[in-house]
Amino acid sequence: MHKSICSNCGHDESKCSPEETYRRAKELIGFKGQASAALLQRDLKISYAKSAEILDKLEADGLIGPADGANPRSIKTTS
Repeated sequence: MHKSICSNCGHDESKCSPEETYRRAKELIGFKGQASAALLQRDLKISYAKSAEILDKLEADGLIGPADGANPRSIKTTS
């Protein structure tokens, strides 16, 4: 998972472009097989607000299912 390092930030997600952070989030959920705000926060070192925004975009793009309480969201596809 951590083989592709962002050339803009050297792997500091807080300095990545929104597009790069979104790409890395898609890669991460594909690798982990689940999607949750806590997972994105922990592994990408981003805020809750940013992780929630990414989850909303992933859902709108049809890549993950809707929120189900405290459970991780289901993965539809990561292509």
